[in-house]
Amino acid sequence: MDATSLSAFRALLVFVLWACTFSLAHSSTPTSESVSFRNGEVSLEGTLYLPAEPGPFPSIVAFHAANGGTRDYHAYLHLVTALPKAGFAVLLFDRRGSGASSGDFDTATFMDLAADGIAGVSYLKSRREIDPARIGVFGISQGGWLAPLAATMSPDIAFVVAVSGPGVSPARQMDYGATYALSAAGEAANVIDRALSVRAIVNDYYRGRATRTDTERAVEAIRHERWFDKVYLPSSGNLPVDPKHTKWFVEMDYDPLDAIARVRVPMAIFFAQTDRWVPVEESIVAVRKATQSNSTVMIFRVPGTDHLMETGKPDSGQQTSEQYVKQLLAWLQLVVTK
Repeated sequence: MDATSLSAFRALLVFVLWACTFSLAHSSTPTSESVSFRNGEVSLEGTLYLPAEPGPFPSIVAFHAANGGTRDYHAYLHLVTALPKAGFAVLLFDRRGSGASSGDFDTATFMDLAADGIAGVSYLKSRREIDPARIGVFGISQGGWLAPLAATMSPDIAFVVAVSGPGVSPARQMDYGATYALSAAGEAANVIDRALSVRAIVNDYYRGRATRTDTERAVEAIRHERWFDKVYLPSSGNLPVDPKHTKWFVEMDYDPLDAIARVRVPMAIFFAQTDRWVPVEESIVAVRKATQSNSTVMIFRVPGTDHLMETGKPDSGQQTSEQYVKQLLAWLQLVVTK
């Protein structure tokens, strides 16, 4: 897409954004039903929300935030209040090992979790109310890693929405989170450097580059500091005997840019204004570079938002940003009607 075409695309997005504010007011009440689908031995329980009008509908399958494993998590509520009224079906499900779903989240890899969402896509394809050519995926926080990954694993995914998915590895993300928390608490630069140095030793222990004795000694040196709980060490600093059999070992050096660079369908990526978990500026630069070959990618940074696209005091669980919802709806309408 050249500069002229991209400008036209953005102008059309603005128009659709304006039009969405009128179309939603006249929509009928959507319906919902409990559904069940499987990924191998794992049974996944969810709720399918359908527009009241006749289908077939474009649809969204939602991937979870790390701390939001059930379908009723507040960060997903905007999907079921806004999207069905705009003509989109939405599938929310309990993550494996959470809510009514079977399986074990603690042993699940990102590939496992992505495959669970793909099983949801396959289920939607079996429904007569769903347009099989217009099924997309949505992910927020950790789900912002999973949604692009799923799109590289399945040809059935038509578009991707990633919200607050860090453009850095989990290890780098947690270093950033610790830095943010310590800075917010008023700790000095030398304290932050000390904390990050211990995090680095712990991470090297997981990678097999540091001994257990040296790592325990480093953790013990800061365990009684007033700021220790803001360093986000696994299990409050308690070290596993065999780190290679832990979730952190599997995930810590995951490169989200590898999957993002391989997505070939339209993708919208949203970032917050203030995010205690994601280095936003660093992520935007990295994602732009990784997606240079996909001209359909659009990156949004939404003013007044936190990590979960909510407003008010950051991370207080307040109302989802109306501006974000309007931008999301406008992009979705544009993508499925092209």
